[in-house]
Amino acid sequence: MAKQWTPQEQMLLRMTSEFTANEIAPLDLQIDHAGRYPDGLFEQVVATGFLSLMLPNEFGGAGFGPEVTAEVVRRVAEGNASMAATLEGHYKTVYQMLKYGTPALQAKYFPTAGQRIFGFGMTEPTGGSNPMSIRTTAVRQGSDWVLNGNKIMITNGGLAEVYCVLAKTGPQELSVFVVDQDMPGFAFGKRENFIGLRGTPVGEIFMNDVRVSDDYLLGQVGQGGEIGDSAHDDARILMGAVLTGIMDHALGLATSYAKERKAGSTPIGELGSIQRKLADIAMGRETTRLLYQNAAARHAAGQPYSEEATMAKAYGSRTAVAACDDALQVFGGYGYSRDYPLAHLIADARALEIAEGTVEKMRAAIAAAELAK
Repeated sequence: MAKQWTPQEQMLLRMTSEFTANEIAPLDLQIDHAGRYPDGLFEQVVATGFLSLMLPNEFGGAGFGPEVTAEVVRRVAEGNASMAATLEGHYKTVYQMLKYGTPALQAKYFPTAGQRIFGFGMTEPTGGSNPMSIRTTAVRQGSDWVLNGNKIMITNGGLAEVYCVLAKTGPQELSVFVVDQDMPGFAFGKRENFIGLRGTPVGEIFMNDVRVSDDYLLGQVGQGGEIGDSAHDDARILMGAVLTGIMDHALGLATSYAKERKAGSTPIGELGSIQRKLADIAMGRETTRLLYQNAAARHAAGQPYSEEATMAKAYGSRTAVAACDDALQVFGGYGYSRDYPLAHLIADARALEIAEGTVEKMRAAIAAAELAK
């Protein structure tokens, strides 16, 4: 059954669709070509309140749950996937601070979380898929922790001002700490030059003797693996929403073109070969939507949702690449032109076969969950 939105949620979703159509979607190609958001766009997103959707009311947020938050991400992605990915990176980080942050930490950062981006840093140059191979350390000195190391491939890296970072607190012990750009010893590194999601900044941070108190520890010492997995799970729900939005975008373009373009006097939408592509895009879009919505509903109900979230990302990422390729083929030669968005939609979707765990790792996790039943 379709989710029944409350009047407040309906109002939010209408506003999201209108804002995306009027302010974000017209800039889609410009964002891809320039590799950045146009001046003023991110400020508009902040002013509209998108960053504070899931924040509790006492911190100036709207207190929305994971289902409506994911739907907001999908609707933004239909206009531009980069902006949706920026929101995804922020939301997953705020979720972890809600789940694991101390009251003092929340009181420090949440009042401004609606005006500035947050980011989550786990990946390192030598880290790969094994978190135990990271080199960032947090060493106890008196009543404080001293962090040293660097993180790469952070969604919103350089744009975000606050970061949750995974560090070793022992040879086989991982913990998560919150650091921010104003702390002594914190510095930004390079921004990646990716082929897709080009508006989303993905960058590097350095920590050189960054000192924090116990209030900046998320959860307990040694709980880093659990918190990292939680961040992955929340991100994968939202990535399923991003991927569904990308397919919405591709399907809208392809169906419109198939109605207008003619082979002789016949619209190409009446050709069986084109109809099959449109049908495949629609089926892939709908299946991905159901997968991420199921995971979001389980999250909202307090039920386990790790496997369902992983399915949404694993299935959706491969399917979205194929769907966008089918849409490009509908356009023929025009689809291969950078004057149309199909090429960047493929690259946008392709990024999500890697981010938050590769497709290969996702399939292994799904298989392990099934074998354990």
